Amino acid sequence: MTDKKRPSDSLVIREKAVKPVAKVFLVTPGAEESFCGPGMIKLLMAIKQTGNVRQACEIMEMSYSKGWKLLKGLETWIGFPLTVRHQGGKGGGEAHLTDKGCVFLEKHQTFLQECQYAVQHLFERYYPDGFGI
Repeated sequence: MTDKKRPSDSLVIREKAVKPVAKVFLVTPGAEESFCGPGMIKLLMAIKQTGNVRQACEIMEMSYSKGWKLLKGLETWIGFPLTVRHQGGKGGGEAHLTDKGCVFLEKHQTFLQECQYAVQHLFERYYPDGFGI
């Protein structure tokens, strides 16, 4: 190990910083089909940033049809609209998160932060000295 001070969220193993990263998916019980994962959250964040579904999909390098499919699927599953959309003409349309969409996004981002904190805590408990088993 090195004498350098390590960041609080990583361990130094074999002279390399290592930290756990968890990807959380919400799934339908039994079917194990994901209806909300990292990509969906990134899409909502991009819609919030750009005000446009097409631009949000472009930022994510995702097809527009796939973005719509993901968005509609999540809205159907949770039972309320996440966005308000206005079809555009020559200048294009716009989309904004609804109040409930903003609350959902903020709450889910906080949930993900707490999940990452828990994973970091478990990692430090199981690997306090790195991988020196």
